[in-house]
Amino acid sequence: MQDKSQIIEMNLGGFSSRYILGPLACLDLKLFVDAPPPVYVIDRTVAELHSPWLETIQAECQGSSGEIFLLPPGEQAKTPAVLESVYKWLADRALTREGTLVGVGGGATLDLAGLAAATWRRGVNFVALPTTLLAMVDASIGGKTGINTAGLKNPVGCFHPASGILADCGFLATLPRRRWQEGMAELIKTAALGDPRLFAELHRSRSKLSAYLADGSELESVTGILGSLPWREWIGRAAAVKARIVTVDFREKGPRKALNLGHTLGHALEAHSMAHGRDLGHGQAVAIGMAVVFRIAAERGTCPLASAVQLLEILEACGLPVTYPEPSTDELEKLLSADKKTSARAGLRWILPERIGKMDLDGQVSTAEIIKWLNPGY
Repeated sequence: MQDKSQIIEMNLGGFSSRYILGPLACLDLKLFVDAPPPVYVIDRTVAELHSPWLETIQAECQGSSGEIFLLPPGEQAKTPAVLESVYKWLADRALTREGTLVGVGGGATLDLAGLAAATWRRGVNFVALPTTLLAMVDASIGGKTGINTAGLKNPVGCFHPASGILADCGFLATLPRRRWQEGMAELIKTAALGDPRLFAELHRSRSKLSAYLADGSELESVTGILGSLPWREWIGRAAAVKARIVTVDFREKGPRKALNLGHTLGHALEAHSMAHGRDLGHGQAVAIGMAVVFRIAAERGTCPLASAVQLLEILEACGLPVTYPEPSTDELEKLLSADKKTSARAGLRWILPERIGKMDLDGQVSTAEIIKWLNPGY
């Protein structure tokens, strides 16, 4: 174990899951792999950008390069067709119930790889190597897996915790600005949920965040950003918040629902964006979702206006959108009715802020309120 690594232990529904954050965390992969050697499902872009380091990780684990399946980048990976291709590949390699599948990439890659691990042979060992900010603070932690289908975001999936989550900030050096922005949406969300001091630090750091993230090409890496702000500390604190929540409520019956802050509307907007040929990423959609629910709560007087203003200021400093050209009322209601969190008895419940660090897990929001605050002033 690396002395300089931060380690977070979780027990998720009876399964042990360990999060390790550090510059050499990925070299601990061998601790989570039994014989035979693992197979790897890797984002194609990550494989191209970090080939020498990935080879070192594999060699440290098993003494040689392992079998690799390359996934298309981003949400393109999260389809039934790609999942079927992974199944065929696993069958060709005769991966047994005792085998290990290692996912290497961002949130979409880990969602798909985790689902493949959960369902192949009714479940094989899964290890996650998150390579994006979003994956390090959110997607890799807690065992949720899923794919997109039927025009919906993540309607098919299951819980399957990674036995090991090995996070190395070095992967972030090549991260495009847009992926930094999307990861910041989840980091801001987590701070708002469970770490008011971190939220305040992000607000104080908004000038620096803006200098690196608010302007410039979305597709280019962000020179100098890794050394300019305490990313490892922020990532570790955000990961600790999520780990604490999912350990208490693995199956999302209570406190874990808070992690859906911004996601109820965000997932609907993602689906709307895909259907209409718009380019709205997960983090951008979550940012809009958070902006809307904070505006609604502030208007109702159930959340301090200052908290809503600070949230919006941090989001905008990171170059994240806080408005969206509203869908029609009928279209929005249809998208929201398909939300997988809808209960037959209680309907769709919203996560509404009461203050930074405290959420109402059982809120109700009208379509009229959403339309009003999706694009205020227009």
